[in-house]
Amino acid sequence: METQANWGAAVRGVSVQFKDFFSQNVDSYVPGWDPVVKTETDDSARANFSGKTGAGVLSRFTEGAAVPTKRRYKLYDTAFIHDQYGGQIEVTRMQLMNRDFDAAFGEFKDLSMAAKILLSKGPAQIFNRAFTAANGVTGGVYVTQYADGTQLASTIHPRADGGSSQSNASSTGITLTEANLETGRIALVTQLQDDGNPITVTGPIHLVVPTQLEKTASIITGSTKRSGTANNDLNFYDGGRFPVLASHWLQSGISGTSVGSNTAWFLVVPSIAKLALVLRTQPSLDESVDKNTKSVLFDVIVDFSVGSKDWHGVWCSLGDGAAYSL
Repeated sequence: METQANWGAAVRGVSVQFKDFFSQNVDSYVPGWDPVVKTETDDSARANFSGKTGAGVLSRFTEGAAVPTKRRYKLYDTAFIHDQYGGQIEVTRMQLMNRDFDAAFGEFKDLSMAAKILLSKGPAQIFNRAFTAANGVTGGVYVTQYADGTQLASTIHPRADGGSSQSNASSTGITLTEANLETGRIALVTQLQDDGNPITVTGPIHLVVPTQLEKTASIITGSTKRSGTANNDLNFYDGGRFPVLASHWLQSGISGTSVGSNTAWFLVVPSIAKLALVLRTQPSLDESVDKNTKSVLFDVIVDFSVGSKDWHGVWCSLGDGAAYSL
């Protein structure tokens, strides 16, 4: 509860008089996650997702023979269960009447920004939980993983057609270098669909990193010539084909204790990847008065879920040089 005792120096006629009283609200960190995490809307208690493979490749057949039968395979069913997130500020009647610099307090403005921060923090947890098995809370946000029985970053993704399992994660935790980016790129673009046919990568491949790797990622992808070499080779990654998305929310400890990594890096193809923020409601602001204390309650609530509907189009490395097999 905010009372005059909490904010004494910012109350008119009390103690020190300030020339200015500012809010750190304007400095809040709100990065964008589009297009690597797509925002969708839903009005149900849960959003269910599934899919299928295509019909594969046509087969040669001889004159007079039956046209070859093609089979399509159903993918795994994934359910996003929306959670509610909210916050409340309680201000006493006397504090509201007597405080100075009233515009700086702006309860609804601060709560709106808190909602925006959460909606930027939420998608980051898809990546922060990528190496952790099963659904669960990471960084204060519940993350749904694709329901193939593995985590987003796995070396043993099953195939719906029963074929050999696939990997979209480095089994040796390769660090982010120019040579290793190429290793990840090849692993990404040679992924197979669930019927064994190759994926088709169109558009840019986004390199997603914590802030600690932003400089390295930018040098690798933005140098005019090939980075880290003494020759005059052209830089294959230059020209906007590999945009860098860096976020504080991915670095160790920012989203929560033991959450995030300063070394992990990810490749995402927006045209294929199915990472999602599903909004059930937009942030809703409300104001009420406690009839007993006459304090004013300001609150905001938003309902949403985040997660992965499929693992294809994503490739991951812990970047720590350690063995990884899950």
